[in-house]
Amino acid sequence: MFRSRNTGILYSSLTYQQSCGETDDDFQLSGLETVKTLIEKVPTKFRSKESSCSQKNFPKLNDRLTVEEIGQKTECIRNWIKDHRKGNDAFWAGNTQYIRHSHHTYLNKDSTVFDIGGNKGEDAEAVIKSFNPGAYIILEPIKTLFSNLVTMFKNNDKVTLYNFGLARKNEKFYVNVLGHGGDATSIFTGNDNGGSCLLRVANTTQFFVQVGIPCYEVDLITINCEGCEFEIMEELLSSGMIVQFRHIQFATHPTLKHLKNPAQRYCEIQEKLKRTHKVSYQYKWCWESWTRKDIV
Repeated sequence: MFRSRNTGILYSSLTYQQSCGETDDDFQLSGLETVKTLIEKVPTKFRSKESSCSQKNFPKLNDRLTVEEIGQKTECIRNWIKDHRKGNDAFWAGNTQYIRHSHHTYLNKDSTVFDIGGNKGEDAEAVIKSFNPGAYIILEPIKTLFSNLVTMFKNNDKVTLYNFGLARKNEKFYVNVLGHGGDATSIFTGNDNGGSCLLRVANTTQFFVQVGIPCYEVDLITINCEGCEFEIMEELLSSGMIVQFRHIQFATHPTLKHLKNPAQRYCEIQEKLKRTHKVSYQYKWCWESWTRKDIV
């Protein structure tokens, strides 16, 4: 049994047919039960030298913004409609959008990549073909899309797939699959009111601890999950775990109907992320990538 975030309706897996290919386990389990650590697969140069790294407590970022950061956040909020239009128009002009694939020339056979929101596998396929990273982990919560990804990467043992997404809490929703083949499905469209497909999300911090992030650095995390980017980035920042990611790329979906306070949250994420990372490309409110400050 679980309750819809937006409607408060209590759902049971027995209420629905398994119309999107879900199994009994999908209804009963969170998905985290299948997660395995990647520590042994990560090259030594990216691993922590601390034997007790799995128990590592990251320094918590100051949750309060400085006076300067508050000023910059206020300016960001003031300009968000104009900047959203500008960033969106520029990113989708011509072939500019493919910067999300081609930008990451630092990736190589030693790299670990996390792809949150695998969708149809377009981004994963492009990055793997161009840079052949040593480990590529994809999370995709919609079972039909997940099954297609399993087929797409069945012959690539460097790819690990998980059938859930990330958020602040472990939760389950029923959604209608939207867009071209499901690429616009989101719980933030008001789309979890009696839909036909199960969508599971797991706590961001719990997932990354379980997969071993405290014990190694990740070359790239790319996040494109129709609104969940806000909660993931907020979790990574509040936990202090953000420092384990050398490069961070994320999309932004600020106009989703049920996304709360997108302008305030995006602008605060920007200010807190500046403490540890710097922009490497940016189409504000659309797509952007950041590099940790100590990386040349």
